[in-house]
Amino acid sequence: MATQIRPSHPSRISAFKAIILCLLAGLFSTAFAEDWDGSTSKPSSKEIDGVEYYVITNPSELAWFAYQVNEKGENKINAILGNDIHFMDDDSLTSKISLSTIGISNTNVYDGIFDGAGYTIYGLYSKGAIFGYTGENFVLKNFSVKKSDIVTWVARNYGTIEKCNEDNDGAKQIAGFAYLNYGIIKNSFAKNFGIAYTNRGLIEKCNSSGLLGAYYSSDYTNIGFNEIKKGSNRAGIVSDNYGTIKNSSFKPADIVIVDKGNFGGIALYTGKNSTIENCLFRGVVEIKNTSSNSFQVSVGGITARASENAKIINNIAIIDTLVVKGTSYGYVGGIVGHMNGYTSGSTEGGIISGSYANMRIDSLVFPNNSETYYSIYVGGIVGSANLCDLNNSRSNLTIGKGVNIGSKNFLYVSPLVASIQGESYGNSRINSSYGILKTVKNAKNHMYSGVTCEASYSRLNNVYYDITVSTPDTMHAVGKLDGNSTQTNILGKTTAVMQSPAFVETLNTNAGLDDDSGIWQYCEGNYPILVSEGTCEEFYSKYGMSSSSLSSSSSVESSSSTPVESSSSDAESSSSEIESSSSVPILSSSSEESSSSSVIASSSSDESSSSKAETSSSAKSESSSSSKVNSSSSKGTDIAWNTVQPMFNLAVNGMTLTLSNMQGGVVRIFDALGHLVAAKPIASATTSITLQTPGNYIVRVNGASRSVILK
Repeated sequence: MATQIRPSHPSRISAFKAIILCLLAGLFSTAFAEDWDGSTSKPSSKEIDGVEYYVITNPSELAWFAYQVNEKGENKINAILGNDIHFMDDDSLTSKISLSTIGISNTNVYDGIFDGAGYTIYGLYSKGAIFGYTGENFVLKNFSVKKSDIVTWVARNYGTIEKCNEDNDGAKQIAGFAYLNYGIIKNSFAKNFGIAYTNRGLIEKCNSSGLLGAYYSSDYTNIGFNEIKKGSNRAGIVSDNYGTIKNSSFKPADIVIVDKGNFGGIALYTGKNSTIENCLFRGVVEIKNTSSNSFQVSVGGITARASENAKIINNIAIIDTLVVKGTSYGYVGGIVGHMNGYTSGSTEGGIISGSYANMRIDSLVFPNNSETYYSIYVGGIVGSANLCDLNNSRSNLTIGKGVNIGSKNFLYVSPLVASIQGESYGNSRINSSYGILKTVKNAKNHMYSGVTCEASYSRLNNVYYDITVSTPDTMHAVGKLDGNSTQTNILGKTTAVMQSPAFVETLNTNAGLDDDSGIWQYCEGNYPILVSEGTCEEFYSKYGMSSSSLSSSSSVESSSSTPVESSSSDAESSSSEIESSSSVPILSSSSEESSSSSVIASSSSDESSSSKAETSSSAKSESSSSSKVNSSSSKGTDIAWNTVQPMFNLAVNGMTLTLSNMQGGVVRIFDALGHLVAAKPIASATTSITLQTPGNYIVRVNGASRSVILK
């Protein structure tokens, strides 16, 4: 019997070939995208929740969108990215063709929604900002850029910037998200450039690991930034704050180095009627002067300078090490360097309340100028204060052996306020606070005081310092008190007394004179903390200051500032194989991969909550974009290390991936070319997937992506 040969079906083969060719075309068009030539093309559109969006998939479509806003007056149109946008074929390069700023002038204000959908724009070049003038309805979200030559993202923000991730390496960038913020910036993370240069609105739940203030601009106009100059001052969140900053943190990835300038952990300057509340700074700071000229320095763990009626409330600053080289005079404070709460005609001063500072100064070197006398004021809370109300605060201040101010200079040190003065009788105040000062210095030109070195027109009440820890024999509670000031219950107490329940009662009742405020709480074996800061165990595990580190009065070789919180944590199992993937989408707005989370998924590797510190700056950098938010208490202050947190945990065991901390959805795994190789619905909090082939993969869950190498 003859073998029958089934006839071929050319139509089926052709269709199959067509499908293959289409897939290959898509792959190669993505992998080998051409450099943008300045052209424009109209994108497609779609409706999302009843709102029409243009779907931007390439630079030409983005340029078309900018043209519609700037030239056609379509200032309320919306856009969403459909994929990563590549201005250059090589993502390590930046375009030489400038993209028009969206919202180019105050007559072409962009007032729509721009959703990055978790994707990233690569290689964008703009002479100014990506977005210029924006309106109150403007929303920028789920957005990120890399290798882009821009000054900032938004020149004048009157709308909302949220769930954004700054990870750009542009040389001329001023600030992470906005030059001038009049609106809201929230739930966003800035890796390199802080949050905003000037804030007149609200910054909330934002975190930074990079410094702001490397440059400043004279102003922004229709043609862009008039002038950009290099500056020397540094800050972590904003340069100048005239609005409100809340629940935000700055944890630098490396040592903060300031060349002949000032430093503020959250803000450089906090202006009239502005607020910094519930914020955190922790890091190592070095102020240096490489020239022979003298300069004035202001350093504050929260803000370098504060003005009239500024409110600095419920903040924590940990300066693990401060080194100051070559300053002439100035102010150093654990919370505020210098507070000038008084301006002409004002009746209200500045407020510092509910704050904690832990600062160690390892080096403080003055220029050796025999013809000039210099002085510097160092306070555990405030260096120098004019018209200030300090209450319910405390500090732990250590002066190391490297402090050398020279024979012609003067150093004033207090664990609370080095110098405080009012403008009328008793209108500056220090109330219900305590300080711990540890030093081995006892020089004649050093003045150490338990509460303040000098006070004028001030009222000091219910304030204490530790006489067991404080070593100088010249130390007094108050160095100099003028006739316009009063002091009540200003005493030194032993460590044992200050760690007793009776001392808590003393703080809460003004030494028995008032009703119990309930503000302070007893911590067995440690100093009291605020009730709003959570449990004693929670606080001391995160912020240190245990009595064991302060028990010896003979040496300061061991830091009294124990690690507050690991600058990086132990990674999950096989974390060495889990790599950072900042190029993958942060959040997806697609129907299959949308997320209801209010925070961005970090692209860096997930880390556990253990407190084992790592010393490398790279590890610190990773942790600043991936560590989980730490809440001090559900009933009070909520200090956030980083609101930008991973949305799932990933562990590797051989060829098996185990995912946890998930809230439903679908796990999708892609190979290095972007091909989907596995997908699995999430049916429980923990899901495992075993792959067969070693290689590089991208794991994506609900818009959050992680890169992993299987060997």
